[in-house]
Amino acid sequence: MTETAYAARTNHAFVLTETLRVAELMYQGATQEDIRQRVLVDDLFQLRSQVSRERALQTVLKRLQQVPEEYIQLIATSNPDTRRFTILFLILQEHRLLRELIAEVLLDKIKGFDYVVTTADLRTFFEGKRDQNSTVAAWSNSTYKKAASNTLLVLVNAGLLQPTSPRGNYQIRSVPVPSALRQQLLADGLAHYLTLMLDF
Repeated sequence: MTETAYAARTNHAFVLTETLRVAELMYQGATQEDIRQRVLVDDLFQLRSQVSRERALQTVLKRLQQVPEEYIQLIATSNPDTRRFTILFLILQEHRLLRELIAEVLLDKIKGFDYVVTTADLRTFFEGKRDQNSTVAAWSNSTYKKAASNTLLVLVNAGLLQPTSPRGNYQIRSVPVPSALRQQLLADGLAHYLTLMLDF
């Protein structure tokens, strides 16, 4: 897998509902112009500010562009679990920090039969990236904090991490990837993503 650059993802981590709505429109054959009209003028996302609509739409379109039709169909027509995991797969493809958080923290913990991720684990991981990589080191403090919390939020929204007490700790949840998505990933030679989705 070619390694993408680190990007500071500070907004719109999962945008589940918005991604579903755009995928449904794409599946029905809507053009990008139709989609822009529905979101920006008709307020399909139900976001009051025009800036928020623009940002959310940009995130979703970037995510869904050049995605094979089969994955658009899975998001547009499947059950909630399949939709959620398919969106997680698309985010994993573009989000290096997220892939590394799963590989270096969650999978490592699971190997040792430890299913709790602590604040200290997360701090060690994110600060380690800052020390090792000039791109991450160059982020401002506020960008770094937002990128870290947004990366974590993807795993919570996907259902792979569940907040527990004490505050800041998370329980790792290993949930089987729905079979329709599993079969598609295997057919496309993308089995390594199943591991990143904690499905062994």
